[in-house]
Amino acid sequence: MFETGAIDVPNAGEAPGSRRDSSRSIKVGATKAVATKLTVPPGMEARFAAWQAEFTRVVSASHDFVSLEIIPAFSGSSEWQIIQRFRSPEALTRWIEDEARTALLGDLAALEGDGKTSRADEAAPDYHSTTTVTEVITTIVKAGQEEAFRRWAERIQQVQARFPGYMGTLVQAPLSSDVPYWTTLVRFEGPAFLDAWLQSAERKAILAESTPQVSTWQSHRMSNPFAGWFANEQRLAPPPAWKQTCLVLLVLFPVVMLEIRFLSPLLNGLPLAASTFIGNAISVSLVSWPLMAVAIFGLGWWLKPDPQKRWRTESLGVTILAVLYGLEMFLFSHLF
Repeated sequence: MFETGAIDVPNAGEAPGSRRDSSRSIKVGATKAVATKLTVPPGMEARFAAWQAEFTRVVSASHDFVSLEIIPAFSGSSEWQIIQRFRSPEALTRWIEDEARTALLGDLAALEGDGKTSRADEAAPDYHSTTTVTEVITTIVKAGQEEAFRRWAERIQQVQARFPGYMGTLVQAPLSSDVPYWTTLVRFEGPAFLDAWLQSAERKAILAESTPQVSTWQSHRMSNPFAGWFANEQRLAPPPAWKQTCLVLLVLFPVVMLEIRFLSPLLNGLPLAASTFIGNAISVSLVSWPLMAVAIFGLGWWLKPDPQKRWRTESLGVTILAVLYGLEMFLFSHLF
C-alpha cells in the first residue's frame, strides 16, 4: 500500500516544533527538508511514474523551493522516499500546508483504491546518496518561461520513471545569481540502463519538443570514484560507495602499518616530500594490484548481494568486516 506522511505543523500561537500527535508527527523546528516514505503496490508503477512527475512540477513551483529527490530504497524495491527541501523552515511549513500537496498525497491513497493511507514523514538529512550511475543535467530557463519548462520536465519525468533500471531523480532549483540554472540528477541502476534511456526514441521525441526560447541545457555523467577497481564486463551498477570504501580501508590499513614499521626507517635520510611520495606510490600500487582483486574475490558476494537474501547477506558481510578490522588492529598493535 502507499504510505504518505504529514509533518505536524504548529497552529498560530503554538511554539515552533511543538507536537500534537507524538505517534505520527515530527518536530518542525529548524527543519528545512522532509522525507515522505511510501510503498508502491505491484502493478502501480506506471501510475506512480505519472504521479511523481506531477508532484515534481508542483513542488518546484513553490516559493523558496530548493530541491526534490525521489529515490527507491534499492534497485527493484517497492519502497521509495521523496525528499523535499526548502530554504527555510517557514517555506517548508507553507509547502506542508499547501492544498496542492495535500491533494497530491491524497491521490496516492486513491491509487490504492480503498482510500486508506498511513502517513510517515520524517525530517530529512541535508542530502541523500544512493549507489547508481547518474546523469547530471543543467538547464538555463529563460525568464518568464519557468512554467513552460516545468510542464515539459513533467512529461519527461513521467516517461523516464517507467524505464527499466530507473533509480530516482533529484531536481534542484537555481540557488542564486551565481548558480542560475536548474540541476537535475537522473539515476539508473547501471550504465547500460542509463544508456538505453538516453538513446531511446521516447526521450528523443520529448527533447524535440524543447526550444531555445524556453531553455537550453547540457549534461554529463558522474563517474564512480573507484571505477577501475570495481568495473565489470556486464556494465552493471558498481557496489555502494560505502562498501567500496570499506574494502579500500581493509587492504590499505595493513599496507600503511607495514610501511611505518619497515619502510619508514629506510627512508629517514630522504626529504619528507620524497619519502612520503615513495610510500604513497608503494601503497597505491599494492592496493590496486593485487590486494583489491583479492578482497573483491573474497567479498564479492557481499558487494552485490542477491536481492532475495539481501539483509542476511548485508549483516553477515558487515560482521566479517568487523572481525577482519579487529584482527588487523590486534596483530599490528602487537607488532609495534
